[in-house]
Amino acid sequence: MEKNVSYDYRVRFSKHGALKYIGHLDVMRYFQKVLRRAEVDVAYTNGFSPHEITTFAQPLGVGVESDGEYMDIKMNSYISCEELRDRINSHSVPEIQALSVKLLPEKSGNAMASVAAAEYYIDFKPGRVPAVLTEVINDPVKINDMINSFLSQNEIILEKEGKAGLRQIDIKDRIFEFGWDENEKCLHAIVDASSGYNIKPQALIELFLQYINGTLMENSLMIYRADTYTRDSEGNLISMDCVGNEG
Repeated sequence: MEKNVSYDYRVRFSKHGALKYIGHLDVMRYFQKVLRRAEVDVAYTNGFSPHEITTFAQPLGVGVESDGEYMDIKMNSYISCEELRDRINSHSVPEIQALSVKLLPEKSGNAMASVAAAEYYIDFKPGRVPAVLTEVINDPVKINDMINSFLSQNEIILEKEGKAGLRQIDIKDRIFEFGWDENEKCLHAIVDASSGYNIKPQALIELFLQYINGTLMENSLMIYRADTYTRDSEGNLISMDCVGNEG
């Protein structure tokens, strides 16, 4: 019997503007419609109610903008990466656009299972800078000194609610980068985003502010996810966009 051939593609896409307020399930439904309208040969599951075989990386929080979202698509037939990107964009809206498409090698981990970390830029909305930071928010030396002191603790405990109830986890070694970005004039962080940890940027800021005796006002953050990372064969963090080729 002839073996069925399929092709796996990874799409990096953006999410901006008003569509940052739609949830992950809505994003999934959105792409189901886009792919149908784009008339690409997507593979479907078997069974009574078949659906497109797509896998998304770490869900994005509502209200967060991003240029680092990823979706894997299984296809029944080959199409060039450029054509797949163009077809998606021709049936999408400006707020959600395919930025790149890669043809994945065989036996690649899917987008969801591959996530290791996420990169964020975090700023405070006008008038909502915590009082403890108002005098240092534009002084990169002072604010980085405060952050380095926070990171130098023996442990950084985050409380997470799970199926088994509230648990405490030490995330000290899961904060890969955290500091003030002088070019963007805001906080920058790369943190564990795997299924076992998934450190939300707001939680990181809350822990930092607690350490320096500050509080985070409600609805005070502007968060942008710059990219999502996986690990290479040597364990190094690399952009998920680095896996595969532009076939």
